[in-house]
Amino acid sequence: MIKFYSKAWLDEMARRMETDPRFLADGKKLNGTFVFRVYDGPDGRDRRTQWTFKQGKAIEWKYEDHPSPWQALREEPFSANFVSRTTMTYDKAARLNRGEITVQRALSSPDYKIEGNMSLVMAMMKSFQAWNLVASEIPVEYDFTAEDQPQNQP
Repeated sequence: MIKFYSKAWLDEMARRMETDPRFLADGKKLNGTFVFRVYDGPDGRDRRTQWTFKQGKAIEWKYEDHPSPWQALREEPFSANFVSRTTMTYDKAARLNRGEITVQRALSSPDYKIEGNMSLVMAMMKSFQAWNLVASEIPVEYDFTAEDQPQNQP
């Protein structure tokens, strides 16, 4: 089974977004670069993903992980080249993906933060919801150890 927030999970999301009719219809407003920092995975690693979209098509996605705490990631300044950057704990990401909490509820938590052009983010909300739906439908394993996953995937 695919490990949640892994390179394989990202690749599967990208593959599904190319054919999912709901995403193809509702994801068209996604434009620009979006970064996600996910801290304290069950395998003792922090993760960084970066997606670049053009009119709803994922044209590039990157994955990187390092042992927690990955100080360079945690101290990385926000770049004006990003539409948004979301920072959260792995536990919060998993709860969101399982539908246990909403983004609105997560926003009130100290372990969830969105930075960037919030007016653009709000204009793309329907596209984000379609993106999240694709992610949530991928069967994943949430609890895994370092031995279960290759280290420092490119």
